[in-house]
Amino acid sequence: MLDPTGKINQIDRFDYCRSYVLPDSVETNIPRDRSQLGSYGAHEYARGLLVETAQQLGARPDQLHYTDDESTCAERWDICRDPDGCPAGPITLSVVALQLAVPLDTIRVTVMWFRSLDDGGRHEGWRLSLDGWPVPEQDRTYPPSPRATGALVARQHHAAAEARWRGATR
Repeated sequence: MLDPTGKINQIDRFDYCRSYVLPDSVETNIPRDRSQLGSYGAHEYARGLLVETAQQLGARPDQLHYTDDESTCAERWDICRDPDGCPAGPITLSVVALQLAVPLDTIRVTVMWFRSLDDGGRHEGWRLSLDGWPVPEQDRTYPPSPRATGALVARQHHAAAEARWRGATR
């Protein structure tokens, strides 16, 4: 069961045992596997996110784009509730954008996580959006594992497809 509070870190020891390799057909800006010594754990998470989400949806992975950056609250009003008066220092922001092909459709998934090191966790979180629409009920403090995230995306995609289908038949 997924953590309804979003406060439990759902990446477990088995997630560190998996190794994800991207197919040659995937357009990406990170290495396709973790064959290089000292490679980033965030890259492994991004690869895992694409592979697990594709598997959950029965989709073909097309693109993976990973970025990380430092921002301030004034620059990222979507993270901070009081961007003008916030004393927090730099916020590290990581974004994974995926594109997957399913029959008759293309799905775009964006996962964003952020953290400020100097404010006691006030600016720490994880957000999911599907086809450009945020999924606010999935805003969490800690990210779920790539496999759990793939299940969340599949559930959201199927619910949205069913809602579109029901709307079209009425």
